[in-house]
Amino acid sequence: MGKGGALVVRVAEVRIAEHRKKIRVFKIQENRKQKTRRLSIKNPSVILFSAILISGVCLRADDFGTHGVIYPIEEEDPIQLIQQKLKAMEERGELERHNKELQKKTKASVERPKPVEGITRATESRVFYFNPTHVVREDLKDHLGQVFAKKGTKINPLETVSLSQNLLFFDGDDLEQKEYAQQQFNIEKEKLKLILIKGAPLVLSEEWQVPVYFDQGGLLTKKLGIKHVPALVTQEGLQLRIEEIFLGETE
Repeated sequence: MGKGGALVVRVAEVRIAEHRKKIRVFKIQENRKQKTRRLSIKNPSVILFSAILISGVCLRADDFGTHGVIYPIEEEDPIQLIQQKLKAMEERGELERHNKELQKKTKASVERPKPVEGITRATESRVFYFNPTHVVREDLKDHLGQVFAKKGTKINPLETVSLSQNLLFFDGDDLEQKEYAQQQFNIEKEKLKLILIKGAPLVLSEEWQVPVYFDQGGLLTKKLGIKHVPALVTQEGLQLRIEEIFLGETE
């Protein structure tokens, strides 16, 4: 074959190679288009995201200037407002008057707490018992994560700690109940704890020269189920014996 024939063959080979390359590029582009279509159908958010990107290219911000008066945002310090209000109250004498009223109310609540609601004078004697046994609702663990009381365990505090004093609940505004409580204390002395459900514990304590307590909010009487007073609570085995005492008809 001469030089001319070899040149023709070479040119033909180059064109065939370029044609094959174009075919491969076309196939790659078609595959990408098909994948994009499938992704867009499966994930509509791609379409939305693309739309945002395209629109973002077209958007631009314009400065239209300032219209009207613009005032700076100013907010007063709340602490300064409180201080100003207190100062104004002090200048008018209201602060001192308010403090005195608060002291008066506090003193009154200490000297004569709110009476326990739902407690009345006993019209008949009644004896019943209170079992302090507590059932553990879930495993109790210490600070190391070790279980010291499993769920369902029954715990009675009287198994380890006895009632150190008998408890006498009474109405401090009822003269007969006061006399009964004083008589009982003279008999039992330190073995008896006096607890009011109504009255002035501080005044009575100073008068009798013995500690007198108050069942704040009826915490103990509600727990023990006491409805009438005077009521004496003593320990009997692993239970508490509660006796509501009838002192006679009131005159």
